[in-house]
Amino acid sequence: MSKFPNTKGQALMIDLAFAVFIFTLLFAFLYGQWQQNISSSLSEQAFVELETRASRAVDSLIASKGIPQDWHLLPLQDVNSLGLAKKKRVLSLEKVSAFAALDYNTSRTLLKLSDLDFYFRIENSKGDLVSKGVIPDSNSESVSLLRIVDYNGVESVVEFAVFRR
Repeated sequence: MSKFPNTKGQALMIDLAFAVFIFTLLFAFLYGQWQQNISSSLSEQAFVELETRASRAVDSLIASKGIPQDWHLLPLQDVNSLGLAKKKRVLSLEKVSAFAALDYNTSRTLLKLSDLDFYFRIENSKGDLVSKGVIPDSNSESVSLLRIVDYNGVESVVEFAVFRR
């Protein structure tokens, strides 16, 4: 007769504990991967939103005349949309000067970026011509776009950055 008659039941308990342990490890690993994928997806979605809003704002500035077209001569309460163009990608000196002189928060509102910050700069081979806004710091989530325009008869580059602080 055996000294330990119930050893089969004890081995089964050890197997069960081992299986539960392996299942728990596998579940924890898969849960961590799932959370990482969700976080990555949300981050990418936020970046795409920033990029879309930046693109709309800068393209509106450099391709449209604004609404109304003579917005730079009117009181701010009559302005619906800013535009710096005489024609597509050819900027008006008067409108650029008026834009540079606008209050930063008013500019944000008219560009439909009131919940974001922006930085706008025009430069050519001679250097920096016009800049407006807040320069993004290295810790901010930002998107920076470049567009080529004609400013004062010279090919120039518009840099437009949108960011969250």
